[in-house]
Amino acid sequence: MTLRLLPPLALGLIAVGLAGCGRSAAEISELRASCPQAMRVQDAASLTRFRPGTGRDRTDVLFQADLGNIDVACGLHRNRVDVDLTIEIVVAEGPALRERAANVGYFVRLIDPSGRVVQGRNFAADYKFAGNRTRAGSSEQLTLTIPLAEGQYGGGYTVAVGLLPTPEELEYNRRGSGTR
Repeated sequence: MTLRLLPPLALGLIAVGLAGCGRSAAEISELRASCPQAMRVQDAASLTRFRPGTGRDRTDVLFQADLGNIDVACGLHRNRVDVDLTIEIVVAEGPALRERAANVGYFVRLIDPSGRVVQGRNFAADYKFAGNRTRAGSSEQLTLTIPLAEGQYGGGYTVAVGLLPTPEELEYNRRGSGTR
């Protein structure tokens, strides 16, 4: 068996050819400028849901939910940016939860460079606690499309994400009671 080595010039040409497969620094910079930033809405980043009634101690908790990582990936097109979102939600079962299932609402809003909400939708995720599991989580995935006019960049937009607390739950969060 004979092993032939490629001449150094051939190796150099192969390396240059492979380098052309990746994105240039200018393309990466343009993609970053076209991708909106994700923002976790602070007052809606966690949620403590209590059973109906006036009790508000630990024994009255149905579940607690928290937003985890929010990942943004973008696809740049001629007149639009497609934004792929992955939103992590973690839910902990509370002592008052009898059905061992929780429905957690969350929202996604697209805010334009002037601060105006231009797209938005509410979603819900269901969690079931089986056996001795008292925690559950999910990675919710969705895609937003930002139409762009000539000279406009998606990087001026913001994607706001939060859970959907009731007014009472929001007040609970703002008092600092929702921190764990």
